[in-house]
Amino acid sequence: MNGKNDNCSRQTDQYFGAVESGKKASRNCSNNQKGTLKKKCNTDGTYGPIEDFCLLPELSNLLEVIQNTTELTKNIAHFVGKLANISILKDISTPGNLIATVDIIKIFASVTEASLNQTVMEDFFATIDTIVAESTLSAWKTAKTEHPNSSSQLLWSVESFTRLLSPTEDTFNISKPNIQLKGIRIQSQSNHSYWVNFSDFSEGHNRWLSGAVTIYQEELSKLSDNSLVISIAYATLIDILDQSSNTNDSKLNGLILTTIAENNSTHIQMDFLPVDTTLDPASSQCVFWKFNLNGTGKWDSMGCRFELSGSNVVCKCTHLTSFSLLMSRFHKESPGLTLITNIAIGISVACLVISLIIEGIVWRYVTKNRTSEARHIIMLNIILSLLTANICFITSGYLAPDTRVCMMIVFFIHFLYLALFFWMLTLALLLLYHLVFIFQYFSRAAMMITSLTLGYLCPFIFAVSIFTIAYFRNHYLRQDKCWMNTEQLYLSLSFHVPQFTIVTINFFITIVAIFKMLRPTIGEERNSHTNDKIMVKQIARSIAILTSILGLCWAFGFAFLKKDTPIAIDYAFNILNGLQGLFILVFGVIMD
Repeated sequence: MNGKNDNCSRQTDQYFGAVESGKKASRNCSNNQKGTLKKKCNTDGTYGPIEDFCLLPELSNLLEVIQNTTELTKNIAHFVGKLANISILKDISTPGNLIATVDIIKIFASVTEASLNQTVMEDFFATIDTIVAESTLSAWKTAKTEHPNSSSQLLWSVESFTRLLSPTEDTFNISKPNIQLKGIRIQSQSNHSYWVNFSDFSEGHNRWLSGAVTIYQEELSKLSDNSLVISIAYATLIDILDQSSNTNDSKLNGLILTTIAENNSTHIQMDFLPVDTTLDPASSQCVFWKFNLNGTGKWDSMGCRFELSGSNVVCKCTHLTSFSLLMSRFHKESPGLTLITNIAIGISVACLVISLIIEGIVWRYVTKNRTSEARHIIMLNIILSLLTANICFITSGYLAPDTRVCMMIVFFIHFLYLALFFWMLTLALLLLYHLVFIFQYFSRAAMMITSLTLGYLCPFIFAVSIFTIAYFRNHYLRQDKCWMNTEQLYLSLSFHVPQFTIVTINFFITIVAIFKMLRPTIGEERNSHTNDKIMVKQIARSIAILTSILGLCWAFGFAFLKKDTPIAIDYAFNILNGLQGLFILVFGVIMD
């Protein structure tokens, strides 16, 4: 390899032709559509996927018509309804159509002399709901490569256009799967505070989304009688807006909440339920979107402070606009803990290699009867699963996120750790079988079929199913590191539920084994102090062996279901499970 990048040639793609590496080739759209189709030339001389920046004729026509400001102001309700119909009847989820829709909405928001009823606003929010749906997230990522401020323009346009709402009721709301609006009309005689809660984002969201807005009565009293206070919550905009802030290691971790009133200096309180509960609440920053920062907008924390209240983060700010919650991406991933974890896994890998060598040396001596053979076959697969999983884990730390290699490694990490647990379950079931059916034996073929099905086929089917679902939802990988996107609830549960279920089963089987040991055999006398000491040693030895080979140390993971896990538990979990290979070598191989 000479390290040079290869250009794309006409032989690579006859339609897009030749282009330099790293640049994009473009072609005009067909079927009388305005816009272009684009492909980026990768460094290896191959083209990436097509980027569709074509415009639907209906959108391009509407965009032309509303350039007439007089016509727009006069028929704003008609144009809003027309855009809503297009968004419902046509697929506008391509990058080009998203950008065109944002441009249209921005022009709508430029209207200042209009008073719109709730029906018009319902149509407007129907369009917004369509273009921020989860199915559009990948298109937004492509669109922002050409128009980096498009998501900021969208947020500004919604905030500005909503100011035109003139409802007939004193309380009003608009609820869509991805966006909600709630508001009130100020009454001078009222002595109540303003409080609205957002939580029921029911369609297609695999994370719990919740937030609340409070403006106290003394602040409301400063507002004019019959003026409006309106709050808007976005379920998916945290995945669309840039994460950029003054702290580069932070991520958005709550709903985006916009509140509008006639006085932007109104003091406001917002309660956020963090989306990713693994992040440290103490690292929270209450931030607002500053539209004019860096030309494309950026998160800023000026005028805001936070407090912790149970599982919620309470943000208190001295002004109104669009707010969200930033948290550090690197909760408890201190250099010391990372170093200790890597050392422990390195020791584990070395010990597992030694275990394989020992198993190879003694194999013909320890597999002379069916029971011993079955146990050592299972042990061999436990060692292989843990060894390859640990190697993949170490490798993932050196890979860039959101690449095919990273995706492959993360899949194997998921599959191999699942396989490890299923093989430990297989060993526990074998132990239980011999404890219950003492004089019954099984055929070698039946043992191999059962153990291979349980040990490899079940976790493989499970891992492939989860991967397929997450891949098509564009959820599988984290954006900041090469790891599974456990922010998505179903991806987190896809590892933790099998893990905790198997550890619980293995724990009860261990208890059964210990009670079996405590029962004296026929004719055995248990009155002597010597026999008691021997029994205690046998129980201690059995607990040590079974804890290592049945994965009972993974029970420390139960602590991470609770927020604010003590750092001592974090260290214990990483050290004990990082050294599982060492424990297997000592208690599962050498002591055997």
